[in-house]
This record gives sequence, C-alpha cells and structure tokens, in this order.
Amino acid sequence: MMTVLTHTQASQKVDELRKKLNKWADDYYAKDAPVVEDAVYDKTYQELVELEQQFPDLVTADSITQRVGGEIKSDLSKVEHPVPMLSMGDVFSKEELKEFDDRITKLVGHPVAYNVELKIDGLSLSLEYTDGKLTRASTRGNGRVGEDVTANAKFIKDIPQTLPEPLTTEVRGECYMEKETFAKLNAERDEKGEQVFANPRNAAAGSLRQLDARITKKRNLSTFIYTWVNPPRNITSQHQAIDEMNRLGFHTNQSGQRFESMDEVFKFIDEYTAKRNDLSYGIDGIVLKVDDLSLQNDLGNTVKVPRWEIAYKFPPEEQETVVREIEWTVGRTGVVTPTAVMDPVQLAGTIVSRASLHNPDYLREKGVRIGDTVKLHKAGDIIPEISSVVLSKRPKDSKPYEIPNVCPSCGETLVHLQDEVALRCINPMCPAQVEEGIIHFASRGAMNIMGLGPRIVKQLIDKGFVNDVADLYHLTSEQLGQLDHFKDKSITNLLSSIENSKRNSAELLLYGLGIDHVGAKAARLILEKYKNLEKVSQLTVPELTSIDTIGETIAESLTAYFNQPSAQKLLQELRDSGLNMEYLGTVEEEAPDNFFKEKTVVLTGKLSDFTRSEFTKKLQDLGAKVTGSISKKTDYLIYGADAGSKKDKAEKLQVPMLTEKEAIAKIEK
Repeated sequence: MMTVLTHTQASQKVDELRKKLNKWADDYYAKDAPVVEDAVYDKTYQELVELEQQFPDLVTADSITQRVGGEIKSDLSKVEHPVPMLSMGDVFSKEELKEFDDRITKLVGHPVAYNVELKIDGLSLSLEYTDGKLTRASTRGNGRVGEDVTANAKFIKDIPQTLPEPLTTEVRGECYMEKETFAKLNAERDEKGEQVFANPRNAAAGSLRQLDARITKKRNLSTFIYTWVNPPRNITSQHQAIDEMNRLGFHTNQSGQRFESMDEVFKFIDEYTAKRNDLSYGIDGIVLKVDDLSLQNDLGNTVKVPRWEIAYKFPPEEQETVVREIEWTVGRTGVVTPTAVMDPVQLAGTIVSRASLHNPDYLREKGVRIGDTVKLHKAGDIIPEISSVVLSKRPKDSKPYEIPNVCPSCGETLVHLQDEVALRCINPMCPAQVEEGIIHFASRGAMNIMGLGPRIVKQLIDKGFVNDVADLYHLTSEQLGQLDHFKDKSITNLLSSIENSKRNSAELLLYGLGIDHVGAKAARLILEKYKNLEKVSQLTVPELTSIDTIGETIAESLTAYFNQPSAQKLLQELRDSGLNMEYLGTVEEEAPDNFFKEKTVVLTGKLSDFTRSEFTKKLQDLGAKVTGSISKKTDYLIYGADAGSKKDKAEKLQVPMLTEKEAIAKIEK
C-alpha cells in the first residue's frame, strides 16, 4: 500500500531526492564515474517524477526532471546547439510501452508505425558538416550547450571527414566503446593501479572528452548515427533517414526494423533481450520512434523529451550469491587486487563465481564481508560486478573485512602510494611480480617468445630454473624436458624462439622490462632518439622529458628503475647473454604459418588444460583474432565442457567447431 504524504512531507522528500540525483548525475555526466547502477538511478528518478506529478507546485525550473544531461565542468570549449539535444523518456515494462502507444494513437487520431532501434549504451554526439566537410563535433552536455570534441572525433575511424556530396547538415548519434575494447582498457588500468571505468558508456565518455586527442585515438571508439536534424526533403521517415545516412558513409545500426503493431514490437524486444549478451557492443534497451517524420514534427517535444519517441529499458539481470573468500593477487607492477570468490551462479549466459573488487577503497565502499549475500550483475553486460550487499541476509557473527597490510606472495609490507587508489608491494624480488614480469617480458608486444605462456613460466619458477628474465637465456633442453606435457618439438620451438628474441630491436627489450608507466609507445620514442639501451639507462629526467610526449611521470619512473643496482646487474646479464641493445626500427614480426593464423576464433565452455586468458594469448601469438561473440564471420569455435548458447549458435550458423584437445593438436602440429 502506497504511503500518502502531506505537502510538507512531499516537499522534504523532493528536496532529498533532488540532492541525491544531482550528486549521482554529476558523478555520471561530469566525472564519467557513476557511483550507483542505472537501475537504482532510474528508480529514484521515477520516484521524483511521480511526486512532482502529484504536487505540481513543487516543480522548479532547476529540477533534474526539467533539464537534459548534466552541468558541464570540463575544460573543453563550449558549443551552443542551434537545435537542443533532448533526452528520451524511459519506460520499464511492456505495459508502460503500450500506454505510450495508446497516447500516440489518441494524439494522432489513428495507429502509427514505429521504427524500432537498439538503445546503444554510449554518449550522445552531434556532427556538423559544411559543404560536405566535418566542421564540428560536440557532446550533448546539458542539451543547450555541449563540449567541442571536433579534434577527438577526427580520430574515430567510422566518422566520415568528408561526405560524398557537398551537404551542409547536422546528424546525431551515439559514440560507444565495444565490449572487447572496454574489457582490455579496464584490465590495463587495473594493472596500473588506476581507477577502472564502471561501464562502456563511461569509458566512451571519458575517452571522447579528453583534452589530448591522442588519448581518444588510442581508445578505439565507434559510433552509430541515427538522427538527422534537418533531413533532405525527399526523406519522409525515420527508416529512410537511416538508409540515406548509411549511403552517405555514416556508421548506422542495421538492426532496427519498422513495425505496425505492438505485438511485433514486443517480439523484437524479446529477441534482443535474449541476444544482447552476444552483441559486440552494449545496449540497455530498445527505442521506439514514430516512423513518419511529419508526425514527429506535429507531436513536438516537451521541455526535456520528444513526445514521439520512448526508450524501453531492460530490467537489470541480477543474481544473489554468497561470498566465500576474498583473494588478493599481485600484478606485474606490484598492484595488489582483491577478488570476491563466490558460490557459482548463472548470469547473462555464463557461470560466474568470481568478481573483481578492484582496490581497497572500492571494497570498503561496497562493504563486502566474507559470508555476505551479494547481488551480482555484469557491468556493460561483460564484467561480473557486485551491485550491493543484502544486509538482511548478513550472518549474525559477521565481522568487517580487514584489508591486509602484507603482500600475499612475499610477506613484505604493502604501501599505499600518494594519489593512487591501489595497494602495492614494492619488493622487486616478490615471486608473484617476478612471475608476472617474465610473462610480460615474453609477451607478443614485448620480446615475443612464443610458447612461453603463464603455465610454463610458473613451472620454470617452481622448479628453480628461472628467477628473472636473464635466466631464460640459459635454459637447457634437459630442464625443459622436466616440464609437464612438454615434448621434443615444444622444447625445440621454445629454445629457438628464445634465441631469436636476442635479435629484437632494443625498444622491445625496454618495454619487456616492465618498468612502471613505460609502455610500448614510450619505449619506442625513447629508443628512436637515443638509439642505445645502455645509454638510455644512464639518462636524466630532463633528457627524457625533452622527448615530445614523454612526461615527468614516465621519466622519473625510468630513471628510478635504472638507478637500482639490481637493474644495472640485470641489464649487464642480458648484454652478456647476447641480447641486442641497439634500436633497429620497429618491425612487426609476423606469426609463422600455422592452422590458426588470420582466423577469427571464439572460446566457450570450461577449459581443462589452459585458463581462458592463457588460451586466448596462445591463439593471438599464432596470429588469430579471438572475439567474444559468434557470427557468420567466425572461422572456428573452440569449446570445453558445459558449452552453452555459443555452441548452439555456432551449430545454427554452421560455424566449424573444435574441442579443446583438437585445437591443441592443431597448435602443436
């Protein structure tokens, strides 16, 4: 039974809700760092809407229900939109969707056709063209004023810089980040101890709104364009508009369909509710737009939303499970990361039993304890994440979780460096860091030692054959013969790959050393200028920062590393082992011819001989492209035990399939 509020109580409640929503909107729009899930925000927002409808005199011009987007707080130049970029109204059930249709039918006087489109989980973007040339790109901002991101948009590959016709026009759409790109970006940020993005939308927003357009370029953003501000006169419907934009070279989503009945709309919703996890990009709902553009014009807009369109938002898919343990793992750079280990549950098409808790601050904010029942969802339909703790189910003997102060690998005291959210182990001989460091050293982007995966590295360390990367160059066939499942051909191939790596250009060696903040690009720029790694090891901070784009953080990290006697000793050992110290120019080494080279591969099910990440890396080292979703372009599905919907889809699409054992046999041929 709904509680009836007095006017005074309603006024107090409205103030409370507005403060809460304003704070959440600021985190979401201005900081690209939401603190609550979309479903929580939507529920609170709807509560405010209902109160304002019940008490119209409480509605104020500055209420969040009366404005679009958020206030602009970035340093980007501001852009005033000639035509406001409005938001969309939301509904959360098919019943509400039917009410929207009834309302449109009543206003128009007859049933209408809708163009039904996927609601992309991204950032609204306007593109303006003059005589066919891209002249300005801007974000929505508060609907009236956005941010100028023209320089950044020029680095988004699917945005045409020049149209095939000299049009002066404006189109709008969504800038987004694909799931695979999002997962990779977050993994990189987690490894560096940086704050991870909450979901692909915020990753896209944070990437597009950079002051340095080169960062945007590296983030690999995409767009879907779906709205024409002033369409040509021959365009009379929304579906025609999309077809014409597609013809002009804009990237449009071709999943949309035109329907004349709500039954067809509901079938479309059911279809994409089931399909959404298999898409390469995130969607959070379905959008209905009156297809007839003249009717759109007649229906007009409210102060905030068009009357002719509505967004149906998917309900959040959540499961409850119990946290049994919190594990702490040590990364290559010493960052110590907590992971919740939970009772396995089925979530968004996969079995989930682990979820990253990212860092101590995040763990404290969520308030997770061992034994807690938690609600679990997938951020951006990809990464398992704990939404909240179910406090009503917390055990009576529960105690707050204590953040460890010693490294779980070496036992040294952990440190919380200034301006970092991560805990770090700063012991350079920490076994976990040594292991991760060797894996990085051998990786494709560094020294490219094929066949030296995580399981082999672990065995080499456990048997005492390798204590640092220099030891790799003293391995013998007798030692490798003692490893599990390592046969003559594997031994020969690995020793050959280790020997070949000695001839790599020196920037690959510098990157392979795993120096904090010194990525592949920085290593190349430094060696391009100074040519010799031994000379680089003696450089000062001013000498390094004289290189364009090399800042103090990279310079200080590199000089601090080489100031250590242990680093100079390691460099000498590598030199004595015959490794090249000269810059030769970057030549991308192609994977040798093999069964999987240039093939698109998908992995599914439980693997027995490798972890998913190990097998992915092995395939990538062979030149394969490993993706997360099945399509007609997939060359092979490799599956383990309990393979589910991906295997079913592969059968329907007649995609060739291999068991894990069959795939390994192909690799070892």
